[in-house]
Amino acid sequence: MVLKSYGSPAVLAADDSRALWRAVRDVAPFAGGDGGRVLWRIGTAPMQGAALAAAITAEADAEVLYDWAGGLVWLALPPLDDAGASIVRRAVAACGGHATLIRAPAAVRAIIDVFEPEEPALAALTRRVKESFDPKGVLNPGRMWAGA
Repeated sequence: MVLKSYGSPAVLAADDSRALWRAVRDVAPFAGGDGGRVLWRIGTAPMQGAALAAAITAEADAEVLYDWAGGLVWLALPPLDDAGASIVRRAVAACGGHATLIRAPAAVRAIIDVFEPEEPALAALTRRVKESFDPKGVLNPGRMWAGA
C-alpha cells in the first residue's frame, strides 16, 4: 500500500466526510485570520505549486496549504508592509499563474493590487469592456484594478 507509512486507512461516515470536505473547501486552517497574517490565493500549474511555494518560503515565514493537486496554493504570510506582494508576484512570474490577495489590513489593501497586475494590452481591453458596461464609472470604480 503506497500510503501505509502515513497510517492505517479509515472510512469516514457520511457526516464526517462532509465536514472534512467542507473544511477543505473553506480553507479552515487559514479562515480565522490567525495573528494578523495576510492570505494569498495562488493558481498555478499543479506541477509548479511546490516550486512556487518553495520560492516564497525561502524568503518569508509562510504557511502553505495545497489543493487541486498543487494547482491551488493558499499562502499565509506574516504582516508585511506590502503584504508580501513583491515576494509572491516574483514567484508567480517565475513559475506561472496568478495570485489574489484575499486578506490583509485595509491600509495595505488600499495600496497593493489585490489581483494579479494585467499586461498593458489586457488592461486596456479590461478598461474598454468595463466602460461599455458602466459608461459613467459608478460601479465599484478601482475595486478590481486601479483605473478600471
